[in-house]
Amino acid sequence: MNTWDRINRTGFFPQLVTASLKRALGGQTPRATLCQVDAAFDQGSVFRHLSLATLTDSVLIHMHVDELEDGGASVGTGIFPLSRLGTVSSIEVYREAMTSMFPAELTISVDLGAMRRSEVEPAQCGDPSCTADHGYTVASFPDDLNFRISVDADGVDAMTEARQFVDLLSSATRAHH
Repeated sequence: MNTWDRINRTGFFPQLVTASLKRALGGQTPRATLCQVDAAFDQGSVFRHLSLATLTDSVLIHMHVDELEDGGASVGTGIFPLSRLGTVSSIEVYREAMTSMFPAELTISVDLGAMRRSEVEPAQCGDPSCTADHGYTVASFPDDLNFRISVDADGVDAMTEARQFVDLLSSATRAHH
């Protein structure tokens, strides 16, 4: 399925998503696209959001569209040169590992190389009665782009497209490093 059909099929603000992606593409042609709608919960309300990743010959475009409480939407767009991407990884899950060559699930992670997030927490020592200040520990993580595709939830076509996306992204990343 082509990028524009995939966006229309989601039914999630398709005109807005199409216009935003065309602007981000700047005339380039999409080679592969992943598009996934999820739900989020916030203070008892349910909000939908869309994650989209589009690969061209030179960039990876990541868009995130949030449904707003008043019926509006916000669109965040990142354009990442393939030469600057970090690690591209995938995990494939096979139900019948001896006989199946088609995964039931696929998780894709891409280190976009743009930002990092950090988690800060109080440092602890092994003594449960200790009251000393041990400072803080910090863990830093890349701001990854993640997609999880499941044949059961998303269908065989979505899995086929996701595998094609991984193949093209892996080849493009190797060619640009």
